[in-house]
Amino acid sequence: MSRLVAVPDFGASGSLYQHVEVAEPGEAAYPTPRLPEGDPWAPAVNRAIDEIEGARPDAYLANDPYADLEPEAEP
Repeated sequence: MSRLVAVPDFGASGSLYQHVEVAEPGEAAYPTPRLPEGDPWAPAVNRAIDEIEGARPDAYLANDPYADLEPEAEP
């Protein structure tokens, strides 16, 4: 299930905000790429991406520099 994030609407819709989807684990579009810092939507979208990553049960492994290494065999 995607997470909807409210972002500024710069179009002619007359609305102040619009919603964009940020993919969650298990969806085909996951992971959603981070937006560059100069993008006006970046604070909201990147915060949602960080929250989604932090909520994953295996999220602690993503920050481990040795997460992709196999353990050494014991003699």
